[in-house]
Amino acid sequence: MLQALPYHLKVRDHFAQQATTWNFFAAVKTKEEQLAQYKTELLKNTYKFDEQADAGIYEKVNKAKEKLGLQQLPVTVYQAQYTDEINASIVFLNNEAHIVFSGRITQLLDEDELLAILAHELTHIKLYGMLQGELETAERIIMAIAGNYNSDAAYYETARLYRLYTEIFCDRGAYTVVGDTKPVITSLVKIATGLDKVSAESYVKQAEEIFSNDNGVKAATVSHPENFIRARAIQLWHEKQEAAEPEIISMIEGMTDLDQLDVFKQKDLLVLTRKFMQLLLKPTWFRSALVTGLAKQYFDDFSYDDSITLEEDLVEMISASHASIKDYLGYIMLDFALVDGELEQMPFGWAFQFAENLQLNEVFDAIVKKELQLTDKKLQTHKQKTMAAWYKIKEGEKEQVYEEKAPVQ
Repeated sequence: MLQALPYHLKVRDHFAQQATTWNFFAAVKTKEEQLAQYKTELLKNTYKFDEQADAGIYEKVNKAKEKLGLQQLPVTVYQAQYTDEINASIVFLNNEAHIVFSGRITQLLDEDELLAILAHELTHIKLYGMLQGELETAERIIMAIAGNYNSDAAYYETARLYRLYTEIFCDRGAYTVVGDTKPVITSLVKIATGLDKVSAESYVKQAEEIFSNDNGVKAATVSHPENFIRARAIQLWHEKQEAAEPEIISMIEGMTDLDQLDVFKQKDLLVLTRKFMQLLLKPTWFRSALVTGLAKQYFDDFSYDDSITLEEDLVEMISASHASIKDYLGYIMLDFALVDGELEQMPFGWAFQFAENLQLNEVFDAIVKKELQLTDKKLQTHKQKTMAAWYKIKEGEKEQVYEEKAPVQ
């Protein structure tokens, strides 16, 4: 049974909380006004397949509609003119579906592959119809925001991921209609390469080889996932169904990269940053006016937390983080180590110790060496002097970042 993917629901829930934006995009008029103009442009720039003259195409459309539960959906298929690009796309306006083929797609694909492509495109409509059309509304919102040049990069990344998950979902729809992974895989490879003959088995093996060689591989394209990820995803879903979801999510998203944060990972990173800073700034001697001012530049509402302790799960999470996240945290430590000269060497000494507590010592050492332009020898000297200064401070128990453990009886 086809179900919306978790990421679709996360995006829907995120924007559903923004009532003004949601209600504007959910309004029917924002869709109906486009229909007449779109149809006119289609007729000017395409050949419209006729239901009698091109009965084979519409037989496949009807088979896909029946399998997907879209029997009442009006569907028209067109062949685009003036382009050699091999592709298929669908537009859904005012409860009508318009599928457009580009290039020699009808000559390149065999019968099962053409059925798979039609089913894939119609599954977009299946997704749009789920949850009273809320997912279609969510898609138009995130695409509109991401398309605005003033938007935060996180919205662009959210839109990219939303589309990637949508392609994965639509491949499942094609598989549901065709009943075989091979046409789903060979059709997408043929469209991407223009080859007349391809092997689904060989391509899946190629995908497996890629992932066995690089655990960090993830989807990186804008409108579609990498084809080897789509091929592997549909094969995994064929073999494991819902149990394949964690592995597929890992393929799509990989580890959190500082340069590819969606709105959800951005929020998670803000939570991590605040907690990280509260731990770093727990010692009361560290809370000078300059340090507090810097903390307020990160968060207007920043506050110190005397009760916070360093938990093992945080250490494990940071240890497993992407290198860009570790560097980011390292530069936060450097910021606070340098901000107040009157604290002399103590902030640097504590930062070195704090980095060690979080298993970030190698990262922090490299950052200090680079930014202060130190040789290896001078770095070690600097580290020894500053840590010696920090060791002289007698901190109260409440300032410790580790929670005190009861003595063994």
